[in-house]
Order: sequence, then structure tokens, then C-alpha cells
Amino acid sequence: MDQFLSRPLLEHLLFIVFISMICVLILARFTLFKTTDKRSLVGSFYYDPVVALTIAVTTYSYFASNYNSYTPLIIPLALYLCASSLFFWALKTTRELKFALSKSPEKLVTTGAFLFVRHPYYTSYILTWTASCLVYSSPLLWATLFYLTGFYLYSARQEETSFLQGKHSNDYRFYKQTVGMFLPRIAAWTSSPLEK
Repeated sequence: MDQFLSRPLLEHLLFIVFISMICVLILARFTLFKTTDKRSLVGSFYYDPVVALTIAVTTYSYFASNYNSYTPLIIPLALYLCASSLFFWALKTTRELKFALSKSPEKLVTTGAFLFVRHPYYTSYILTWTASCLVYSSPLLWATLFYLTGFYLYSARQEETSFLQGKHSNDYRFYKQTVGMFLPRIAAWTSSPLEK
């Protein structure tokens, strides 16, 4: 117990931020991102257990780890904080929309977090799982990160197909050219409006 309590304060802070973020993600998963149609229900069978495994391994790793340096913990903490900021920013931007409740997109959102990345929710999840991998470096965590990133990529492409086949198709094509899927396109910011 003394060894656990003598760990760096930053490691405890890191875990508190992780647990707080996970609580918010779980709350959002069951209140905002409900699975109602067959496709999203099937997807949740491939997604939810892997997320639960990632959370369990991260939590176990926290109690089983033996960190004694502040340096490597700063980067994951920054990633957790960026992920939670991006997630809350996306929530604020889209609070009126019904995600995962309709088969066709009701509105094209290009403001707030969506001004920088097309899928800020997925980006925030990827940042969260990446931070866990960097802090605990478990092969199982890295495997779940690659699986979940693939899942987000597949889901994002499905959502984009819906946009490209819907009433917002022309606007979405332009949006897709100027805004990155999971990472910001810095080149789009530096070019002048006349070049576009």
C-alpha cells in the first residue's frame, strides 16, 4: 500500500482524468448514442466488449504498474485532456441532433469541433485509447487500439456514405475536401481563400 501511495501525483491525476472521461463516455454511449436499428445493434456487439476490455486493462494496469518518472506521463495526460476537450466541444456543437437515432443525417455540422475534423467524437476516442497505450504499453491495449481505430474508420466511412447519398451531398463533398477525417488539415488553413 505504501508503494502505491508513494507513486508520483501525476500518475494518480492521470488515472482520475481517465476514469472521469470514461464515465462521461459511458453516459454519452447510453444516452446520446443509443443503438436502435439492427445495424447499430450488431455494431455494438463488436464495439462495446472491446471498449470494456480496454477500460478493464487500463484500470488493471494502473494498479499493477510501477511508474516513477513524470516525463512519460505528461504526454498521455495531455492526450486525455485534449480528448475530453474535443469530446465536450463536439457535444456542445451537436446537442440538438439525434446521433445514432436516424438512418439519414438530419444536418451537416461544420462548426465548432467539426470545423477542424469531420469526426471529432471518433478522434476523441482514438486519443483516449492512444493515451492509455502510451502510459501502460500493454500489447493487449495496443491490439484494442488498432481494432477500435479500424472500427471508427469503418463507421466514419459508413456515415460519410450516408451524407454523400443524401440531400447534403454537394456540401459534404466540399467539406470532405477541406476538413480531415480524424486529423486537421493544416494545409487548408494556410492556403488563401482565392486558391480554393
